[in-house]
Amino acid sequence: MEKKQKLICDRCKVEMVDKEVQFSYLGKSFRHKVKRCPECGQVYISEELVKGRMSQVEKMLEDK
Repeated sequence: MEKKQKLICDRCKVEMVDKEVQFSYLGKSFRHKVKRCPECGQVYISEELVKGRMSQVEKMLEDK
């Protein structure tokens, strides 16, 4: 069984939690669940998300 590594907020030193966050690009917005600090709200965006879903949305919006 693979153990997931905990993400700790560099600013607050607390564990980040899964939270749905709204992203905006070119006047359009979409929501996605990401790791977020429960104290300061800092968001962690994984490389997988950036190269996957966010890249798809970006290309779709730029083609319009």
